[in-house]
Amino acid sequence: MKMRIRYILCEAAERLCSFVNRHKLILSIALSLLLAGALALYNVSSGPLHNLNDIGGWGNRALFIAMAAAAHAAVLIACALLSSCGFARVALRQVILTAGMYIMLIAINQKAYAYVKVLQPVIRAMDAGGLAAAAAMETDFSAPMLALLYLITRGPVYDMYLLKLFAIVSLMTIALLAMRAGERRGLGVRTEVLLALCMILPQGFMNAACSALPEIGAAALLAVSLALVLDADRPKLPAGMLCFGAACALSGAALYALPVYIVFASRRKLDKRYLPLALLPVAVCCLPAVVCGMPVLSAGASLLKANLGMAAYASGAPGLMNLIPRAAVEEMPQYAPTLSHFAELDLVTNAQQYYTQAHFEQLSAGFVAAGFAVYLGACALAYRAEGKSALHRAMILALGALLGCPNATAAAWLVLDVLCLYAILAEKELRIPACMVLFATMCSASYPMTEEVLLPMVYAFVLCLLAGCMLIGVIPMTRAGNETESDGRGEKA
Repeated sequence: MKMRIRYILCEAAERLCSFVNRHKLILSIALSLLLAGALALYNVSSGPLHNLNDIGGWGNRALFIAMAAAAHAAVLIACALLSSCGFARVALRQVILTAGMYIMLIAINQKAYAYVKVLQPVIRAMDAGGLAAAAAMETDFSAPMLALLYLITRGPVYDMYLLKLFAIVSLMTIALLAMRAGERRGLGVRTEVLLALCMILPQGFMNAACSALPEIGAAALLAVSLALVLDADRPKLPAGMLCFGAACALSGAALYALPVYIVFASRRKLDKRYLPLALLPVAVCCLPAVVCGMPVLSAGASLLKANLGMAAYASGAPGLMNLIPRAAVEEMPQYAPTLSHFAELDLVTNAQQYYTQAHFEQLSAGFVAAGFAVYLGACALAYRAEGKSALHRAMILALGALLGCPNATAAAWLVLDVLCLYAILAEKELRIPACMVLFATMCSASYPMTEEVLLPMVYAFVLCLLAGCMLIGVIPMTRAGNETESDGRGEKA
């Protein structure tokens, strides 16, 4: 009797699993709407969006809650479409994304340094005179980035909330692409671990949920472009190049991935005719600013300025440029030995001349050239790295490029941070340098939010430099083939 009951229960469970897997997409969409609706109802009652300081009335609050719920549901549906596993794992991933959305919304009222000092003046100029007023200002943003800011912040809801929602969705897009890559590689349950780590990544929380850096949109476009071009089954080359061009138009930091496309074209995995497609979105994205009065040459020059200029909040990234101090020597004693030659008498005032903004500008010009040399070296090392995996080469290229790029903000490092999380779970050999990079960027990513860092930029840069030396083999690492994992009895697992 017991055997028959057990047989009936097993058969019922198999039929239920078969039914669920056959209708996985419909059930996943239904669960997406349920989770998004539940979080929206919680926000109406006592959730993170219950008390919005600058929303401007209950009507705007209800509108923003609806916008957040729609974005949340779209991300969950995208998760279901990108997943090729059973319904149970898809549901787990959607729950993880919902928890991540809740965590991100906790900081919705946080006014960060980067927003108040850098973004808000540009947005207020747009409020007064439209896109033309912002185009006439002296900013470190490119013309396409100004157009994106104008597009996002036009609406009845407070602009900071709209920017944060955009940044959160961009970060979750990067996390979904990392999840897709882990699933295709066969990481198993580590795919869900990777997704959860992306959702609680301190760099993502500080840059997306707190600071609302618009460059996260460029990072997301770059990730989408690489996912489209590097798809082993059905590479979508035109769409990938268009996304890459849009990413480069928004932030010059995306240019560091250009060698990947060139190498693929040289190896005939990418038709060379598709490479010029990247110029099309650059030109199209510059059109709004040109129509609003910005000269064509100025719009083109803004792309170079965004690529090589020094952003006001780029000091949240442990790059080469951040070896230059931004304050007087007495305020930054760790730089005193380096800047001792600046302590001399001024011939005009007979006063002692300290390190000033003029000195910073002189040094930054030389560091731009040094950063370009570092970038070329990273490209050469990644290309000539024999016996290294594609992930290993990608980390060499990304880390070397971001260390040298003068305008790589903390948001631009998000792709590398997610790549490090992926490397920790996928390749044992890369765990130590990946952890070093994550620690350095985690400690420095607080600058756009508080104008302070947990770890001085010099030390964060040294950590990333040591990680780069380990990746290129200057500092030896334990190879995966020589590692042994103990099963508790001292034997090789």
